Amino acid sequence: MATFRIHQDQENNGSDFKHAQGDPPQQQKRTVLGELNKNTNRIFSQRQKQESTVQDENIGAKQKYCVSQAVQKVPFKIHEDKLAKEKTVVLRDSKPHTSDAASSKTRQLDLPASITNLHRPPLQDIKLQEKPDIYEDDSAGCSPMSLDKSIVSTPPREKTKTAQDLLLDVDEYREEIYQYLREAEHLCEYIDGLQTRHRPKPGYMRKQPDITYSMRSILVDWLVEVAEEYKLQTETLYLAVSYIDRFLSFMSVVRAKLQLVGTAAMFIAAKYEEIYPPDVGEFVYITDDTYTKKQVLRMEHLILKVLAFDLSVPTILSFITNFAVSTDLPDTTMFLAMYLSELSLLEADPYLQFVPSEMAAASIALAQHTLDQEVWSQELEDATGYKIEDLKQCIHHLNLTYSNATTYPQQAIREKYKGNRWHNVSLLTPRTPPLC
Repeated sequence: MATFRIHQDQENNGSDFKHAQGDPPQQQKRTVLGELNKNTNRIFSQRQKQESTVQDENIGAKQKYCVSQAVQKVPFKIHEDKLAKEKTVVLRDSKPHTSDAASSKTRQLDLPASITNLHRPPLQDIKLQEKPDIYEDDSAGCSPMSLDKSIVSTPPREKTKTAQDLLLDVDEYREEIYQYLREAEHLCEYIDGLQTRHRPKPGYMRKQPDITYSMRSILVDWLVEVAEEYKLQTETLYLAVSYIDRFLSFMSVVRAKLQLVGTAAMFIAAKYEEIYPPDVGEFVYITDDTYTKKQVLRMEHLILKVLAFDLSVPTILSFITNFAVSTDLPDTTMFLAMYLSELSLLEADPYLQFVPSEMAAASIALAQHTLDQEVWSQELEDATGYKIEDLKQCIHHLNLTYSNATTYPQQAIREKYKGNRWHNVSLLTPRTPPLC
């Protein structure tokens, strides 16, 4: 009687079995990367020994089985298909019982006899017949599923529209959208004795004990570079700056935490505006690990609490886009207006005293003047609701910022709008004499 033994995996046995074997218990330690590789080699060697033992047992069993089969060996024959053999012989002699056309195809191929019977004649070319138009009368026998060749020709491509254009390209809702944006930008008024937090307070920096306007300009310039690095939308930048100003209007921040406020504000704006926002780890990385993930998330929670989760605020860019679509402004004019409004983000005062719609209208007027176009048409006055006299003070400040842009130490916005995507509008020089 043959004996056999069952291989047992001692690794899964309990502690009682290990004590019975005499091995003292060892304290478990976390394996580092180098020791992990050594343990892996040791495990592989044990597995190879186990597999060789099992293979030896299997080979011995197979040899016994072959000996027993050799005693009872019975000869057998393989059934041969005579018909297939005859066909092969006939093809070798090039005298098949098929038609003459098929035989000529076989002779033309001149293949060996061993594979001639496996060859399949090539398919004939399919001749396409011209079908009438599927929209013609069906009496001509045209199938409704036939191909209309007139559709194959590619029509001329139209100018692609951005998401903002498609959103505002609705005549029946454009006026209501604009009225809602105008009402939303004035929600800083006192309501029932309480001031809402929809807009930042002008001159809030005077109440900040440890930060200054120059620090804020450096922060905004850094956020512009972050937005360009991660290919974020321009609206994300405007929202982030709005969240920063609104937060600083009600909370005092030390200079060591100002960058943390900007990082958390950009993180919130990206999650609000972007389809695929960067992860919180990316924002920790761009700060050169100055802050941790926990600090960014805690600051995000604080900002949301101070802003009362009111994140849907109109920005200057939303009004510029609205005016450009309503009046069909050229792209160069719109990009120059965006460049001027983005320069205004570097300075909290005096621009926080103007509402976003007024800033957008003044930027378009100054851009029209710089490009030697009509400054303020009746169409723009009807679309915006502003007259040119209402914009003089804002245009004056924008003209000063535009003229001094080359002297600022923060040059990220100018470098951004030097690209062909923005029609190189930052390379344009202010026109003299100034508008206001």
